[in-house]
Amino acid sequence: MKHKISAFLLIVGLLVNTIPLIAIDDYYNFPSQSYKGSVTFETNRSLCIFPFVATKEDVTKEYLMKGIPSVLLSELRNLEYTYVEYPRQNIVYHSFGENPISTLQEKIDAESPNVKRKRKEVNDEKDLDDLRIGKKQVSPEKDPRYIKITIKQMWDKKPLSPDEAYGAATKMGCDYILSGSFEINDNTLKTKVFLFDDYEGKTFPFEHQTSVIRAYQEMGPLGESIKEKLQGKETTFVEVSAGGLEGALVYIDGIYLGKTPLADKKFPIGKRSLFIFKEGYFPYKSDVLLEKGKKFQIDTNLSLKLSSSYITVTSNVESDVYLGIQYLGKTPIKRIAIPSGMNRLRLSREGYIDSFRGIDAKDDEETVVDIQMREGQTEVYYKNKQNVFLDHTYKDFTTYSIYGALLFYASYAYLNYASRQAYSGARSQVTLTDAVAITTFYQNNSNEFIFWYYTQNQIIDDAESKAKNLKRIAGTLPTENRRDRQLVAGPMVILMGLMLVSAATFYFLGLDQETLEIGYLPINPAFANQGQSAIEGYGFMQFHLRY
Repeated sequence: MKHKISAFLLIVGLLVNTIPLIAIDDYYNFPSQSYKGSVTFETNRSLCIFPFVATKEDVTKEYLMKGIPSVLLSELRNLEYTYVEYPRQNIVYHSFGENPISTLQEKIDAESPNVKRKRKEVNDEKDLDDLRIGKKQVSPEKDPRYIKITIKQMWDKKPLSPDEAYGAATKMGCDYILSGSFEINDNTLKTKVFLFDDYEGKTFPFEHQTSVIRAYQEMGPLGESIKEKLQGKETTFVEVSAGGLEGALVYIDGIYLGKTPLADKKFPIGKRSLFIFKEGYFPYKSDVLLEKGKKFQIDTNLSLKLSSSYITVTSNVESDVYLGIQYLGKTPIKRIAIPSGMNRLRLSREGYIDSFRGIDAKDDEETVVDIQMREGQTEVYYKNKQNVFLDHTYKDFTTYSIYGALLFYASYAYLNYASRQAYSGARSQVTLTDAVAITTFYQNNSNEFIFWYYTQNQIIDDAESKAKNLKRIAGTLPTENRRDRQLVAGPMVILMGLMLVSAATFYFLGLDQETLEIGYLPINPAFANQGQSAIEGYGFMQFHLRY
């Protein structure tokens, strides 16, 4: 009986002191929040290429195990992306609240107008359906159905059979697996290839037959068939010419197709971006539509960049004149039109040392150069020492290294600036800055205090983490470390130091007897052999600039 009375009194006491229960929506203020649902799609898939296996063992043909897939790899290198009608969804954000208008990301962007972000054209399945039916058009870069392809070479792995591909794909992180076998009979090479799609769980077979002697040269059709399957979309033929101009580079969606005149190149249908470029001409850019079953043909004229600068070159002997890699003629050259900008002039003649000059051609101005050619042999004079790589000297590499140091210093300065901005950005979002503010907020909103305190704490932690990561990448120079003037290593600081060391190293390697001359001269050379003391002379170090 005593136990029952005690239990009754305990229950009554708990009921009297019970804190009013608050719904989770009210506690976290969810009713005032309203977000539209959104989704992010996969952006990358990997293609793993494995060695092939010989049906009949032959040690003299083992080179084909890696040779065949290597040739197929060369055919697939310009495969930038695959087309998937129903891409894999990575993250799904469900909508909540009454009458949601914008997604969470759109609301964040609206509240942060100064922050530049890449605008998403496709936010959900409805947008994707609009793309499928043609109601909406976007470039491949913004269309989630175009997924970037990364090719992995698995030459150190054993050849796979179609049955083994199922387990190997997941284990090795491969979305697609390409492997196969080959058989040699007399002079005939028969190749069987399979392409395994891990997402669809399907295997696609291919066969090709050619001669052993011309196996590599005749493997193109097989590579083209595999490429078309991976592209995942119907293709059409592309034909591009530039008004009879040869050698212009042709790109579609940033993918290099070849040089003009270009004919019978296959490319997936759809809205594309065409780019044609040739040195000395203005590039051509245009949006084009590649249609199913219709050959795309275009012939455009590239506008020539007119040269408004001039050059005159004279020398003591007749010499060949080159501007960069362009041959201008033989000296004397009088007022020839050249492109404006920085360039390198070279004079060459058999039996004489090549002479180099850097020029800065300006619009509507004439550059006049007079060069005294010296007898000798260029290859002996330079001894392949000053010319480190092609026509680039140690002096050039010293300059490049200094430019590299400046580039890494600019990155260092930017990362430090971004680190400070991370703190500044968080500061405007934090209202609980001192004990008084925290106490006041707790007394006025005790139910929401824990949530908001955690949220603002998270903002501070995120800002500190971002700032520290940026600072870790940048490092710290002693000039900015005012506390103890110590150098704190970071990738940017280390790379800066390496560039400066490289500059000093290349400069030192470029010194030779003709560049740097060190000696001692008496004040009066006429009495040098008559016991003149060292005090009556002076030492010297002289640089000879050489081009």
